Amino acid sequence: MVSSSSHASLYKIWASKNRWSKDLRCECDEPATFSISRTGENSGRKFRGCPYFKKCDFFLWLDPPLLNSHYKETMWNLYCDLVRAKEVKMLLKAFVVLMVLLLVFVVVLVLMMKKLLDQRI
Repeated sequence: MVSSSSHASLYKIWASKNRWSKDLRCECDEPATFSISRTGENSGRKFRGCPYFKKCDFFLWLDPPLLNSHYKETMWNLYCDLVRAKEVKMLLKAFVVLMVLLLVFVVVLVLMMKKLLDQRI
C-alpha cells in the first residue's frame, strides 16, 4: 500500500514533467491555474499553482529563472505593455459603443425634430 506522502511526492514528480498539461491539478484537486509572477526577484516568470494559494502549497515554475536584472526588467515591461494594450483595447471598445449610442440618439432627435416641423406646416 502506498502512503499518502509517497503519493504526493510521486504526483509532484509527474506534475513537474507535465507542468503544461491541462489536466494538472493542485494537491487539493483544483485545476492548477496559469499565472505570471509580479514579485521582485521573479517578475515576469510564468507559473502554475493552486487557485486558492492559501489552501495548499502546490506551485510549479513553468520557465527557468531569468539570467539577470536586465532580462527581468524586460520581461516585466513586456507584461506591463500587454496589460496596458488590453486596457486600451477595452477602452476603445467602450468608446465605439458610446459613439454608436450617440449617433443613434442624434438620429432619433433629428427624426423627432423633422416630425415636429412637419406637424407645424
